[in-house]
Amino acid sequence: MSDWPDWFQEALRQRFYQLELASEQASCSSEDNNLFTQMDQFKTNQTEDIQHLLSEWEEAIGYQLSQDKQSIYMEGVKDGIRLILPVVQTTVTR
Repeated sequence: MSDWPDWFQEALRQRFYQLELASEQASCSSEDNNLFTQMDQFKTNQTEDIQHLLSEWEEAIGYQLSQDKQSIYMEGVKDGIRLILPVVQTTVTR
């Protein structure tokens, strides 16, 4: 990566730090862990039919979160391409 201009390397570092900070802020807090524990306790005290419905709901929510993360990832890839393409194009035309 030493061939890249300093400003480009710095832009990548700053973007990484922004994403890292956002990831840390979005990670599970002790409050979230408490909610998960309470949900597990609640689910355990339900009938088998209700437990099954709650498990399906959790799977649906997990799938949706996975789709959201995939969408965010693809936007990051597009951002990367938009950053790199002009640099590569000017290098090729030299």
